[in-house]
Amino acid sequence: MKKDAGLKSNFHTHTFRCGHAKGDIKDYTKSAISFGFKNIGFSDHAFLPGIHHEFMRGDFSLLDDYIKAFQKAKKKYGKNINMYLGFEAEYMENFDSYYDDLLNKYGFDYLILGQHLKYDENGKLDLYFNANKLNDIENIKRYKDDLIKGMKSGKFLYVCHPDLFIMYINNINDEIIEIINEIVDASIKYDVPLEVNLGGLRWNTYFALNRGAFSYPNFTFWDIVSKKKAKAVIGLDAHDPHDLSNSLKFVLDDFLKKHDLNIVDPLDVYLSYKIKQEKEKKY
Repeated sequence: MKKDAGLKSNFHTHTFRCGHAKGDIKDYTKSAISFGFKNIGFSDHAFLPGIHHEFMRGDFSLLDDYIKAFQKAKKKYGKNINMYLGFEAEYMENFDSYYDDLLNKYGFDYLILGQHLKYDENGKLDLYFNANKLNDIENIKRYKDDLIKGMKSGKFLYVCHPDLFIMYINNINDEIIEIINEIVDASIKYDVPLEVNLGGLRWNTYFALNRGAFSYPNFTFWDIVSKKKAKAVIGLDAHDPHDLSNSLKFVLDDFLKKHDLNIVDPLDVYLSYKIKQEKEKKY
């Protein structure tokens, strides 16, 4: 267990293109270098063909700009830090081939699994969670099932904020405990680590005080992760270049002291993923 966060890698980084973050790739890269990071991965919310979702993700037309901005920054700063291009994406069967194209045709390094919502075949929004309605157990189960399908798919490095659903409940009962166990068991079975998401630390007060709901990272969830020794990564979920600072370090260190977590570096997860992919290509 790591008692000290000692962050050297962050693979969960957004840019202005998603509509709810600040800064571009070069800004985060310079910030990461200044704060001593060795590895930085960019994972804006995936631009999806045929989908327009303002303030959630950039339009598909921004894909080329995103790639070029990464290449330009890597050319300038790549000698000082290892840089990787990715997306945070929901698992949806109707985008399977597109995700494969991102990793193969467009040269993306990775995808991370951030299951917020779905779109149907016609591009219509299908929400799991409603901010005005708490404790919707049936939709929380849908979230869990799709999250596990994503882990099983083999397309994703790790699961972003797997305990996201807990900010939509105000009672951790036996059903919620069973859902947590299913998510953790799937993480172990498919060897897809779970993310301690520091973005949740920036939102905790709002959800706790204004909605009367639990938030993330959630102690009950991570106690179960700890007990089962599932792999965990740290993700800053950076939406501003300053999020790469050490401002949350003391909170994270305290969290890690309370939970005996099997922390792995996102870079090690990425390298293991690439080795696995290369082996699969040979057979």
